[in-house]
Amino acid sequence: MKNVRIWFKKDKECRFISHLDLNRVMLRTVFRAKLPIWYTEGFNPHPFITFPLPLSLGFRGESECMDVRFLDENFDLTKVSEVMNMYLPEGIRVYAATECRMKPGDIAFAKFTAKLQSDVLSAIELKNELCELMILDEFLVPKKTKSGIKDVNVSEYLKLIEIVNTDDSLNIAVTLPAGSTNNVNIQLLINALESYVKSDVYYDITRVGVFDKEMNPFA
Repeated sequence: MKNVRIWFKKDKECRFISHLDLNRVMLRTVFRAKLPIWYTEGFNPHPFITFPLPLSLGFRGESECMDVRFLDENFDLTKVSEVMNMYLPEGIRVYAATECRMKPGDIAFAKFTAKLQSDVLSAIELKNELCELMILDEFLVPKKTKSGIKDVNVSEYLKLIEIVNTDDSLNIAVTLPAGSTNNVNIQLLINALESYVKSDVYYDITRVGVFDKEMNPFA
């Protein structure tokens, strides 16, 4: 058997399908594409598919991946994108398939870009408010955890934000801790900004890449 990492983009309306529904879409697609997928054993065999770092609902993803196992070690991986894209909905497109070179546990960071807008503040005003927020030593926002809701100081993560430009929206980029041990969602930073400006902030978020602790692209 060969461990294979299938790379895809998630965009348009498909960014609003849940992770569970994405899993169903991919299961159906690999079945219809007749890929040589290994099935789990037991009472309910199903294609072995895992997602190293699931994407939050509503986010676009430029470099998403899922892991499978191929029974045929000689299967031509360059054919995977062509056969899968025949059956995938618009908004999900496979662009590569590679052998797994890193483990999911190697993931340490994720990079996001976001377009932010407000009904009551212009892009320039929103930028100024964000700059004020970024210099604070402490700013607490509630975060949902397995043990309940707790306040988290997001100041150290706010300081990582790079302001890219301001046109009709405030465009930012930020690289945050990610993975199974420490995962910071950019949504927390937007929640902090909303709390600071006391109004809703509308956002369009894209996860553009995932990296290991040395900032090498996950592969």
